[in-house]
Amino acid sequence: MEKEKTQKEIDSEYVYDNGFKPKEVILKDDYKLYKKGFFFWFFQITMILITKFVLFFPKKLSWGYKVVGKKNKKYIKSSILVCNHTFPLDAFSILTALWTKRIYTLTLQSNLGFGIVSKYFRIGGAVPIPTGFKLYKRFVNESPEVLRKGKNILVFPEAMLMPYCDHIREFKSGAFHFAIDGADNIIIMVHTFHKPKGLYKLLRRKKPCIHLNILEPYKIEKLSTKKETIEKAQSDIQKIMSDYFNEHSDYFLKR
Repeated sequence: MEKEKTQKEIDSEYVYDNGFKPKEVILKDDYKLYKKGFFFWFFQITMILITKFVLFFPKKLSWGYKVVGKKNKKYIKSSILVCNHTFPLDAFSILTALWTKRIYTLTLQSNLGFGIVSKYFRIGGAVPIPTGFKLYKRFVNESPEVLRKGKNILVFPEAMLMPYCDHIREFKSGAFHFAIDGADNIIIMVHTFHKPKGLYKLLRRKKPCIHLNILEPYKIEKLSTKKETIEKAQSDIQKIMSDYFNEHSDYFLKR
């Protein structure tokens, strides 16, 4: 009889390889993590609007992309945005759906090694999570300050990209450290997958349609210690996302 797999063993089977290998990325201690100023935001919005135009037809005609819960966009200010990491262009899709909001997107430092694509994403507000100790310490100090000034930070708490994953995976705690230190709330977003209907049965035969669901903001409950507060926020949000995904997605892991 085959041994039942653990959740971590299931997750380890999803290793995404896009066929490209990034160049080695080394960041100096004075590297500018969070770009600011009028020209930065001007070029960011310009890039996002260009991307919105480029993705318009794929999202409408090919992906069946739909945004649910648009009324909750009004809460996005000084917020941590969390979402499951489920397809290669999910960050761009979120940014184009929320293009009026000022959003930084956290990414792996290694993701800056993809040449012009990385530069494009950097213009769009990508911020690498540094691997060097000194720069990482500055990153930890600067992130809450960015939130206090009314900007937003998009985080994929599952860390690894697993295309069309049929469940919400185990979270890393970093996003919740930043939220507790600087954010007014946490905006929960969930990508769910749906069986193609109507014309999409022809246009989307091999993959499901994608919906971005923006849920009501999560208010952080301060407990006696920071560790307890972080653990509770992480546990609560993972459960909220898992329950929502399992209830609304047509493709989910049956346990």
